[in-house]
Amino acid sequence: MTNLDKALFAFASYNAGAGRISKLRKEAALRGLDPNVWFHNVEYVAAETIGAETVTYVSNIYKYYIAYQWIIQANAAKAEAAQTLKDQSKEAP
Repeated sequence: MTNLDKALFAFASYNAGAGRISKLRKEAALRGLDPNVWFHNVEYVAAETIGAETVTYVSNIYKYYIAYQWIIQANAAKAEAAQTLKDQSKEAP
């Protein structure tokens, strides 16, 4: 299981209960889905079995995670560009 999926299952377990998520993972395996992957696997079983609340909860957290990753990458690119300009200005006569 990836670290991301571990985190997603932890959030799902916090929201719906660890025992319930464990049962959903077993049900996913019985349906031929990967019980170690949240999105497009256990997520579908959760939506069918317990409704949208947990699926929405985990999805919202994931969206914030992605947004923060983009912000971090954008800030790093901005800092790199600023440093490049600074370096170029030092080289110019």
